[in-house]
This record gives sequence, C-alpha cells and structure tokens, in this order.
Amino acid sequence: MDTQDKHVEKMQAKLDQVDAKIDLWQAKAKEASADSQIEYEKKVEELKSERNEAAEWLDKVADASDDAWDSIKDGFEDAYEKIKKALS
Repeated sequence: MDTQDKHVEKMQAKLDQVDAKIDLWQAKAKEASADSQIEYEKKVEELKSERNEAAEWLDKVADASDDAWDSIKDGFEDAYEKIKKALS
C-alpha cells in the first residue's frame, strides 16, 4: 500500500469518527430539553455540512494525479480542521 492509500484510509477513518459523533449528538438531542435540543440540532447541521465538505475532498482523491494530491490533501485537512472547531 502506498503513502497516498494510507492517507486516504486515515481520512476515511476521520470521517467515520465524525459520523459517530454526529450520531451521538443526535441521540443526545432526542433526550435533551427543548432549548438544548435546538442547540444540538444546530451543531449537528453544522457538523454535517463540514463533514460533507471534507467528504467531497476525499472523493476527489480517487481522480487525483500525483501533482494534485498535495492540494487535495490540504483541502481535506482544512475541512477537517473546521469540523474539529465545530466539535469544540
């Protein structure tokens, strides 16, 4: 397995972690008070949006040339940083 494939696996693992966090927050929202539920739902929507942006970058990897790889990897990492900020 080459380095690019390893990075793709790591990227996918990060997205899987975000998916798990989204599921957790959705479950918490169902059990929360009305005010808290609204906050959880806003956070979930923000996370989903950021997650989808990161997934789009990951999808581009399949078609990426070696020259484009660094740009795509950087785009994914930038999108993932937004996710981490949304989680904090």
